[in-house]
Amino acid sequence: MVLGAGVVFSFGSLFFRATDTLDAWQYLTFRGYGAFLAVLPVIWFQNRGDLGAVARRVEVRHVLAGLVVSSMMIAFIVALTYTDTAFILLFQAAGPISAAVFSWLLLRERMSRDARISAAGAALGVVIMVSGGVDAGVGWAILIVLVIPVGIGLYGTLVRSAATIDPLVPVLIAGFVAGSVGLIVSAAGSGFDVAGRDVAIALLAGMALIALPLPFFNHAQKVVPAPEATLLLMAEVVLAPFWVWLVYAEEPTGATLVGGAVMLASVVWLTQRSMSPDRRIRTSRG
Repeated sequence: MVLGAGVVFSFGSLFFRATDTLDAWQYLTFRGYGAFLAVLPVIWFQNRGDLGAVARRVEVRHVLAGLVVSSMMIAFIVALTYTDTAFILLFQAAGPISAAVFSWLLLRERMSRDARISAAGAALGVVIMVSGGVDAGVGWAILIVLVIPVGIGLYGTLVRSAATIDPLVPVLIAGFVAGSVGLIVSAAGSGFDVAGRDVAIALLAGMALIALPLPFFNHAQKVVPAPEATLLLMAEVVLAPFWVWLVYAEEPTGATLVGGAVMLASVVWLTQRSMSPDRRIRTSRG
């Protein structure tokens, strides 16, 4: 499930690049509401129309998880208007390091020596990528992109720490919030004089790339050990830049490739170490 989710997630930037008349906020409007409208009937059916029962089971951490996902959705699309896909996705690779930090801060799970070494390596990769980004004049994009790995770590920690969680609830909240923010910004700015084709692409992106894989990923967080989940989700980091390079000839900078390689190597090394039976890092409750 995690591997499949990573592969599906990898098409996110390709769908955005395929639109011609939508800016980031317009795209977020239809993408967010697409995810919301795809999930809402499923929740309704599962609970036999009693949405009040769903609301009564929702914990504060479920709501926070949904808000974190919506923040990542917004940051990802907005960042795509400033920089290339590889820069964003390789930054995202630092998510497992962020997860280890949040597990230590919020769950009091020990951060091992291996995790600290990997974090130092990831930090070096970030420095290299940031230096190249500053030289390329995408300083604002760096601040936006940082939301994603931080959000990944916080989101995973919130999902794992909640006693019970309906995998669809964070998706419902995230889609509604992202769509509403996009609607407000677009209504106050560029409006919605857009092509129907592009609206269809954005709606499909929300339904197929958010509403479909994210609940499976949420469920897998509970049953797949964190190291294995981390490694399988790397499919998105590897494939997403490849798709846009293949279709739109979008090439990353040298600093992005070098810094990203350092960061990926740090994460893969930590994952391999933690998968060893005698070195399992306690970043999951099972």
